Amino acid sequence: MKEHLLSLLRRSSSDLETFRRASDQLAYLLASDTIKRLGHTSISIKTPVGVATGKELRSEIMFVPILRAGLSILPSFLQLLPDALVGIIGIERDEETAMPHTYYKKFPDRLPEKAVIIDPMLATGGTALATVNLLQSLKYDLSDIFFSGIVASEAGLQALCEVLPADNITLVVVDPELNAKKYIVPGLGDYGDRYYGT
Repeated sequence: MKEHLLSLLRRSSSDLETFRRASDQLAYLLASDTIKRLGHTSISIKTPVGVATGKELRSEIMFVPILRAGLSILPSFLQLLPDALVGIIGIERDEETAMPHTYYKKFPDRLPEKAVIIDPMLATGGTALATVNLLQSLKYDLSDIFFSGIVASEAGLQALCEVLPADNITLVVVDPELNAKKYIVPGLGDYGDRYYGT
């Protein structure tokens, strides 16, 4: 199912409705895979006819979507964890230097134990690393910071793995290269533009 939905996202002929539907469905699967990595405890559950063993999350979670594309997949994460807090960060990439610039940030007063950075595309890794640095400045340990995305370049993933534990990173696919403009190849284009129709 992930490969089918990813194919719809990659296809340049996919219209806005097709792209959005595929994105929403794939984001739900991505969110589920991500949440599995956050740690659970075993619990005892009384059912109407007996006792069962179940699991629940060990920690409170904050999702940190990176504007603007991160907002497009945030609702799927909140569907699965509706009580999670949300911190927002706005980072734009300078198109000439490909360097990230933070222009907005807003976090809850009370910070949960773990933070999940949400961004569909991980190209050079610069935006994700800038977000990791910001979370560290808020006193998060690297072991409590996670990243969740759809498409990464090998270079971007390698850069992020130099900072975060590999088990804290969830991706759908890793593409081989970046072009001269630092876009992921073959990638799927600008995620935000394609999702929002801009």
